[in-house]
Amino acid sequence: MLNQILYLIFAMMISFALYPVWISFVYKYQMGEDVREDGPQSHLKKKGTPTMGGLVFLVTVSLVTFIFNKSRTQTLFPLLVAAMAGLFGIVEDLSKLYRTSGLRQLLMIDGAFNYKKGDLASNIAKKTVFKPFIKVWRFFFEFTRIIGSTANIGLQTYQKLLIQGFIGGFVAYWAYVKLGWDYIWFPLIGDVHIGILYPIFIFFLFIAVLNFVAFTDGLDGLAGGLGIIAFAAFWVLASRLGYNSLGTLAATFIGAMLPFLYFNVYPARIFMGNVGSHVLGSVLAVFAVVLHREVALFFILGVYLMDGISSPLQQFSNKLTGKRIFRMAPMHHHFELLGWPETKVVLRFWIVSVMLTFVGILIALL
Repeated sequence: MLNQILYLIFAMMISFALYPVWISFVYKYQMGEDVREDGPQSHLKKKGTPTMGGLVFLVTVSLVTFIFNKSRTQTLFPLLVAAMAGLFGIVEDLSKLYRTSGLRQLLMIDGAFNYKKGDLASNIAKKTVFKPFIKVWRFFFEFTRIIGSTANIGLQTYQKLLIQGFIGGFVAYWAYVKLGWDYIWFPLIGDVHIGILYPIFIFFLFIAVLNFVAFTDGLDGLAGGLGIIAFAAFWVLASRLGYNSLGTLAATFIGAMLPFLYFNVYPARIFMGNVGSHVLGSVLAVFAVVLHREVALFFILGVYLMDGISSPLQQFSNKLTGKRIFRMAPMHHHFELLGWPETKVVLRFWIVSVMLTFVGILIALL
């Protein structure tokens, strides 16, 4: 436990050192989040707040883990999934803000990716050592053009589902084929073998968690605080069940995310973006799979799941009956429209999450 706390503190120090630098960068190059026009009017002032803050805690955790805490199943597998989800989040974030940000001006590139004579990019391109970077940048530029990199469009729904399906399929394949798992653990019963249904269950569970965590990321400090609570729960479970490396990874995530939460609480100076919410959702789902406590996940991530599922429920209800279940979805906006201040919604969601988390820990240890 002492070593795990040291990892937490170490990751926290690195993250605290990186966040001011990253915040200055995203402010300078106007990498700001857009805000839905039909949302609560109080949120309009958030428009332009820098995003992609989740990239810092992903980098911090990756560095600490790769150097000090390598374990093929307990740490490298979750980090690989986090990297895949994080890359997906980066593409999704950049597809929404790239053309309206200052990133294009950063490398002094015109619309057709032609170098201007005497500019920085032209001088860099002449140096052989930078040619691979330029080729990668050209590919990225063309890729963002193809996927429709505008402030209002971003990735289309089917594109998101294809990428999510690929990552979810990888997680299901790894657990079922590579690790040979075909069972779900139930409290007071133990392992129940379900055969081929296990990877199917894991696939849909992963997709659900990935999306619901992203839906919850709508209020300052909400998704980040819930993530820290969930990682604390998995830290307890991993230590209790003998997954020491996984417990250390959970502690490292907490340390890396605390500085993010410091800058993300109301009024937020930076949002985590899709890169952060996708990393959170993917890693938390994989933690439950590695620990074989998928049932406990429904309590530990209970607020994420309830808030996230409110959006599809609202859509289904509106289409089938013409009536809304909530004043606005996701559910956290419903409470705002009832007159709750944003900070009150966040704090009460945190408290409910703590309550459900204790229930989840109890169930996981039965």
